[in-house]
Amino acid sequence: MLRHVVFWLGLLVGATAALANAKQDCVKLSGDAAIAACDQAIRQNPKDAEAYNNRGGEYMAKGDNDRAVADYTKAIELDPKYALAYYNRGLAYRDKHDYDQTIADFNKAIELYPKFAAFYNGRAWAYFKAGKAAQGLLDAEKSLELQPSDAHALDTRASIFEALGRREEAIADFRRALAKNPNIQTSKDGLKRLGATP
Repeated sequence: MLRHVVFWLGLLVGATAALANAKQDCVKLSGDAAIAACDQAIRQNPKDAEAYNNRGGEYMAKGDNDRAVADYTKAIELDPKYALAYYNRGLAYRDKHDYDQTIADFNKAIELYPKFAAFYNGRAWAYFKAGKAAQGLLDAEKSLELQPSDAHALDTRASIFEALGRREEAIADFRRALAKNPNIQTSKDGLKRLGATP
């Protein structure tokens, strides 16, 4: 009898370790290896919202935004309070140029977790791309209030200032963004459009 208990405990420990390994690999690997690990984690636990979210990120990195949206949607179905899944799905919709859906998902992410600067910056950029720059300005400002040194938020606000005809403020923010991250192409392009030097 004791041998049977030990045998079954061994199987249980082995299965638990395999589940933990698949879940860890789903998070730490990238590309096809991560997708395979996430597939395994999902097979082992079909209610693992994080595995769907992570696999969605890998699909998005490959440019497969439809599959990414499907995975993020499943993650949200499993955990309706998963703010990061809403944000990530919003990014996938942004890449599909569906800015109304992007904004809706960012709205939900902000509602669930209102202190994360990237959520506001994402929504500000979506408003800007949707031709609603004035609406995006408040979000860009909120993002910078939460994270004052974020180069991407400075770039977003600069783009919005440019769209609103506030040239000098746009130039100043593009320069600030490049001072923090000299690789932001949109800031370089913005200064060039405005006839300003970095």
